[in-house]
Amino acid sequence: MIVCGPILRHSNRAELNLWLVLDQRPESIQLNTYLDDARASSVTSDCDAEFIPAGDNCYICMLSTDLPLDNAEPYHQTDELFYEIVLDGEPFGDSQLLATLCPGTDKLPSVYLPREHRHFIQASCRRPHSPGQDKKPDQLARGARLLAENLRKESRPSQLFLTGDQIYADDVSPLLLDYLGKLQKHLGLADDLKNLPAGKDLHRLSKLDDRHWVTRSPYGFSSSAKSSHLLTRAEYLSMYLFAFSGAGHQFGLDFAGHDELKPRLAKQPANTRDGRNPPVQYVYTEGQHAEDHRNLSRFADLARSEIRQLLANTVTYMIFDDHEVTDDWNISKQNARQLSTTPIGRYVLTNALQAYFLCQHWGNQPSQVKPEVAKLKTLLEQGTPADHKDWDWLLERYWGYELEQTPPVAVLDTRTHREFSKRGKHSLGLMSDQQIQQLGQRLSGFRQCRTLIVVSPTPTYGFSHIEYLQLKFPMLKRTLDREPWSADTASLEALKASCCQLPDVEHVVIFSGDVHYAFARRRQTRQGPVLWQICSSACNNVPMGENIGLRAINRIGELLGKNQESYLLPEDSDFFLTSDRNIGTLMLDDQGCPVQARLLCAGENGSDQKRYDLVNYQETN
Repeated sequence: MIVCGPILRHSNRAELNLWLVLDQRPESIQLNTYLDDARASSVTSDCDAEFIPAGDNCYICMLSTDLPLDNAEPYHQTDELFYEIVLDGEPFGDSQLLATLCPGTDKLPSVYLPREHRHFIQASCRRPHSPGQDKKPDQLARGARLLAENLRKESRPSQLFLTGDQIYADDVSPLLLDYLGKLQKHLGLADDLKNLPAGKDLHRLSKLDDRHWVTRSPYGFSSSAKSSHLLTRAEYLSMYLFAFSGAGHQFGLDFAGHDELKPRLAKQPANTRDGRNPPVQYVYTEGQHAEDHRNLSRFADLARSEIRQLLANTVTYMIFDDHEVTDDWNISKQNARQLSTTPIGRYVLTNALQAYFLCQHWGNQPSQVKPEVAKLKTLLEQGTPADHKDWDWLLERYWGYELEQTPPVAVLDTRTHREFSKRGKHSLGLMSDQQIQQLGQRLSGFRQCRTLIVVSPTPTYGFSHIEYLQLKFPMLKRTLDREPWSADTASLEALKASCCQLPDVEHVVIFSGDVHYAFARRRQTRQGPVLWQICSSACNNVPMGENIGLRAINRIGELLGKNQESYLLPEDSDFFLTSDRNIGTLMLDDQGCPVQARLLCAGENGSDQKRYDLVNYQETN
């Protein structure tokens, strides 16, 4: 049975890669591709299958096959292929799953593989128990509707970029942590909590919401919502399976009631000064449980249907931000040192990166990470503990990558190779000078192209009034998430220079997330190309204060005398920011130049869209 996926990963006209998770290793597995969904015109019928056993009933699998679309004459005009995965003779192992995966009236899922990409989706920040999902649902599901509306059209999105916080490891509902524990047991994922280097606080792990004693600030955990923080590889893996496909319903799992959770919930300290025994009060209240139950149920429903369909029909690329590990991961030199050197910090960091590699990074460029896949598989089979030095390579590697296509894409790792206080006490370079320089060298060897797409989880140019407060008051770095590119202008200028090394580039479009609000900006570089910053955040989270809070911060910045910089104004709008849940889209014209960006939103007034004309653009000033 397919527990999670399939998810279309790195694919082009020469290769197709599909990631999925099975509850057992099949005796036979086949990947077939066709020109039509009636299976009348076969294109390929063989594949390579790499299995990594993560648990007794959990096999993470990558299916790969070569495609002949540019090598065989009959396929030169082919842009779309249908596919089926046959498990022990049964298509997708389940007819009901097949129906879920098919958009519109199609009878098979499909992949769109144009020679030149023109339509893109970006999304970030999916917090499963984010409030208000009955009225403002996870907007990643909006991508499935966009897909269905554009089948058999050139306007079909060909690539989806998930720009960070695909899971939240720190901000976890106790209700969801309980559910993930049950999913672990069904998948036979080893429960490693007993081996956690938590010392005298190990006993606190018997509670679902008492983990803040284990994940303390001196160990590198700065989150304000960490009482149910993920800790083990099994917990991180289970979270990915839930986020990507709502896994667990196949085994009859459901969310527990509050009474059922009580034996594993922390209690409020009792006030016994009056000599009476007050009723037991739980930190995690019935009201919080009821709200989480509503929102998690809605999240899971969409993950099992529209979102699973979108990921099965759209080539998807991913990069982490901070919440894949913990909030504010590597926000300071001290934080980075604590998380990577204290026993509990390093243990959790290693587990997080193992799960990230298996569930996100592997699919970005499968053929290029084969040696690391083999190494990781061996370490898992040997039961190598998370604190062993053989896992050090996960903490040392650079996780960014490039796609040599039209237009080319550079995906940046802005977390693991930071430079602290290199150009001033509070300076923060989100990438090392060496990594930025090497990026430019690699891009200089690419084919000439008019547009470059860059994925930077943190915006290069953000909301200037918030960035002003971040830089003006560095002591509030955690409260304000002080980690903009502008914290080290030399790094920002070096990044722009490296991007401009792509031959004949005229436009650099930057996809970003992270900040829980969305906007667009245009900057003219000294080197000549135009930089377009398109920030889409969050598809399922909200900032404190929402739109009212953003307007308030904007006003505070004005009162402090900070001159507002220019932003692109959406059509028919008088404000340049939105906190509505959203995903972003980008359209290029026939010459490969950006002509339109959109934010597909869910707000107080229902679903709408904010459209940016990138040719006849409007700016705030």
